[in-house]
Amino acid sequence: MVPGIDVSLWQDDNSTAQKMNFAKSFENGARFVFIKVSERGGMDEDFLFNWSSAKAAGLLRGGYHFLRWDLSGLLQARIFCDLLKDDPGELPPVADFEAPIKDGKYPSNALLEQFLVEVENILGLRPMIYTSPGFWNSYGKIKNTSRFDAKWSYWPLWIAHYTQAEAPTVPLPWNTWTFWQHGVYAEGLAYGAESKGIDKNWFNGSLHELHQFAGTSDETTPETPTVPAAAALDLAGLKSAVTTAACLAVDDWAQDQAAAAASVNNFPKLEDLKGIAPDATGNKNSEDFVSELRDEW
Repeated sequence: MVPGIDVSLWQDDNSTAQKMNFAKSFENGARFVFIKVSERGGMDEDFLFNWSSAKAAGLLRGGYHFLRWDLSGLLQARIFCDLLKDDPGELPPVADFEAPIKDGKYPSNALLEQFLVEVENILGLRPMIYTSPGFWNSYGKIKNTSRFDAKWSYWPLWIAHYTQAEAPTVPLPWNTWTFWQHGVYAEGLAYGAESKGIDKNWFNGSLHELHQFAGTSDETTPETPTVPAAAALDLAGLKSAVTTAACLAVDDWAQDQAAAAASVNNFPKLEDLKGIAPDATGNKNSEDFVSELRDEW
């Protein structure tokens, strides 16, 4: 499994200039972070800083929206997506389904579905659902039948379950979890937060599988070594050198032939052969032969 964290403005003391230090998060082993983007109709105060800083630190990012029950799911989705449209992050966007009853407004899985569908329509990304086993068992069922609709398993599950067990409880209709928020720990300072506590999470797989899930390059894959490009051939220089060498060789050969001919009685010298036409067999004189070789080069 791969460790990660999730943060919001609660990890920052707004009375100080200090912000979340994601480099410390990475140094302490976190490889992903879920960052609060918005709640109801407003942006999280630290979203813009957290979003850019987490990316700079090398963490895979997912943004989440805290759903409220007194505002249309469509409108909440559009506000959320407008904040993410230019940089939606590497991990899926998340619907945080955990807000309690407030002012007579009850948690609504119909509003949840409305939000999820609209986010996918706008961003073109399949969102995830964040919830706990107890909350989902209370509010995730079909009201008329008190059963769980299989449609919910279309969306990956980020489950919040604080337990000492080796794995979280997975509510129906899911049969597995993708991310698991397993507790709040007094390690906030070590992870770069100003708060003492910080939420810690697991990804259900290896680092390579996390990168596959995110659609990003696997940092564990070694880079392909770069082979230096070969120096360009100096074709003109090479041809000139070869031509010069060949001509010199032909000159040497011609001079040798002339010397040999001069040693034979009554055999014409090389200069005497100038202008003599080819004989009946088509043989050319030495000077013509040399001249042809020069022309060919």
